Amino acid sequence: MHKECTTPYARVDRVDDLDDTHLLDSSIERRPSKSRLLCSLPWLRHGVLMSIMMLFFTLWVRAPSIDDVVLYSPANEAIQSIGIIRFNGSLGAHSVFRGSPSPEIDAAWDRISLDARPLRMTLEQLLRTGEKPSPSMVRYPDEYGGGYVATVEVIHQLHCVDMLRRVSWHDESYGHDSNASPEESRIHLDHCIEMLRQNIMCRGDVTMLTYDWVKGAKDPFPNFNIPHQCRDFEKVLDWVDEHRVFVPKSKVVRLEDNVNLPSPP
Repeated sequence: MHKECTTPYARVDRVDDLDDTHLLDSSIERRPSKSRLLCSLPWLRHGVLMSIMMLFFTLWVRAPSIDDVVLYSPANEAIQSIGIIRFNGSLGAHSVFRGSPSPEIDAAWDRISLDARPLRMTLEQLLRTGEKPSPSMVRYPDEYGGGYVATVEVIHQLHCVDMLRRVSWHDESYGHDSNASPEESRIHLDHCIEMLRQNIMCRGDVTMLTYDWVKGAKDPFPNFNIPHQCRDFEKVLDWVDEHRVFVPKSKVVRLEDNVNLPSPP
């Protein structure tokens, strides 16, 4: 329990000779400034403590979570949300990417997945991604602007999906490499499956699927026509094409200071 903060007053024993005005002036002693400060200290401490707590709470609420931290990429400037898009997941839905391989369908897939679409990264950009320059890294010759050879992951992922599509239709051109042996093609295909698995698990899409009873179906049927938060892929593709580096393949060679890795990374 806090002690009551009181103001001391001086007692006046003899007032017979004093008039009323004198009595009023001399019988009341004003509160000393030091005493007033001591009485205010508990409230001041309480106010400061509450202010500090509110400051830390505000900083905690506004601080980004680990999922909000964006990994740097020069292509981040191309990222743009197109809002909530409802997927078309019906089993027989029409799509320009769907169906038996044909020149039209293959062209649709090639537009989004064919070739690595090589880009250029400067040393500063490479360091911002968290990577460190290595003597084994492929660089463009100075005559073509220098810099590190790079590409965006989404093109590679779509290339992997295209491989699975072609294999499912027994299309022998799925690897785009007629010189590959069956063993090499199998390794390439397994690599793509593993990369897609890691990416799907990394993204961890928790969009909810509902189920319906469907006439003629014994079991509940999932509804894949659900909304997702989407990015504008065409904007990313446009950015890649705008920054694409066109260098003859014969010019992308080992430079004098390059060394070979003992095995693929």
